[in-house]
Amino acid sequence: MSAPAPARPDLPLGMVTGVPIEFDRIGRSFGSVHALHEVSLTVAAGEIVALLGPSGSGKSTLLRICAGLDEPTTGDVRFDGTSQLGLPPHRRDVSMVFQHFALYPHKSALDNLTLALRHGRGLPKAAAVARARETLAMLGIAELAGRRPPQMSGGQRQRVAIGRALATRARVILLDEPMSGLDAQLRVELRVEIVGLLRSLGTTALFVTHDQAEAMAVGDRVAVLGEGRLQQIGTPDEIYDRPATRFVAAFVGSPPMNVWDGHWHDGRLRADGFDVPAPAGAAAFGVRPEHLTLDLGALDVDSPGAGTPGVGTPGVGTPGVGTPGVGTPGVGGLDGGSLDVGVPEQPGSLRGVGGSEQLRLSGEVVVSERLGAERTVHVRTRAGVLAVRVNAALALTPGAFVVLRAPTSALTYFAPDGDRLDHP
Repeated sequence: MSAPAPARPDLPLGMVTGVPIEFDRIGRSFGSVHALHEVSLTVAAGEIVALLGPSGSGKSTLLRICAGLDEPTTGDVRFDGTSQLGLPPHRRDVSMVFQHFALYPHKSALDNLTLALRHGRGLPKAAAVARARETLAMLGIAELAGRRPPQMSGGQRQRVAIGRALATRARVILLDEPMSGLDAQLRVELRVEIVGLLRSLGTTALFVTHDQAEAMAVGDRVAVLGEGRLQQIGTPDEIYDRPATRFVAAFVGSPPMNVWDGHWHDGRLRADGFDVPAPAGAAAFGVRPEHLTLDLGALDVDSPGAGTPGVGTPGVGTPGVGTPGVGTPGVGGLDGGSLDVGVPEQPGSLRGVGGSEQLRLSGEVVVSERLGAERTVHVRTRAGVLAVRVNAALALTPGAFVVLRAPTSALTYFAPDGDRLDHP
């Protein structure tokens, strides 16, 4: 049996040097099932990369390949330029935090950490105990040293599991959905702690999650996987603001981007409910919920409660909107919203606004969800049901008719294969 990874006993806890990781065209097949398709990804030394994707996207498989718990069918994984293929997990200088803690239930927190140091790092008992106590103290859980996992809460057990990984002072730490079994409030608390610890430690880290809020909070960069393929890698802002594919646009965001399919002809993308300018070959377009402005006064001539057909009525509220009979100017989208009064255009039309075209859709409110200082309003239009984020002060009841607008500069276009296209 080969020796454990070097102990590096004199290295201070906050002075770990992370190692760069290269995934080079990684493929993994299980019979006829292809879990990964030529995934290439480089992680810088000391960087935290969140692997984000739905169940079955291949993110945990990629993590297991990095740890040495699985081997790729094709491709290579390198640490600091050295291939790790064929190298067992305990020789890779990697620590792992599992989804279900993986603690010895009959051992105390101190013993769980000490065993990892003695058998994983080969430290003498006294040195292993000292480092284990130091790590528990750093995590603020020194009082748990004598408790066994059944005597701890879920959050305490996960802190011990994280401590076991940090105590080894490995150059690479892998976290496989470490908070999926915890309640929402505890998840937020722990992810803040984890980010602070990983950044102060200096190790390279891969953090697997299907929770986009976690990925955006934890990762220096986010790698989005879907159907075994790397869809995009970038900073949280890049992933959100410039999704590289339709998959990323429809997965990232709460709620995600509204996306509609259409038929392109002569520089425009059309379908029932919309007609927008689009780059050649576009098959779909999307708009983020916060880029839509919700107008209360511009109703279509066939909308119930429109008053005199074809004429908006200033100072009179739309039925089902806020206080009955009272208009609500100055409240709407996150930019303050608007109250549009006048003769409305047809649904899905475009008109000049300050010299630029603007998407316009009208529809009926299906449901309004209160989310802190905002609401997410779901509106049924001829183009389909879409989501819009508005100020929480705007109370809309189901059945209210509204008009939605967005500048075409806020639209994102997609090719038939799902790749993003540049604006025309």
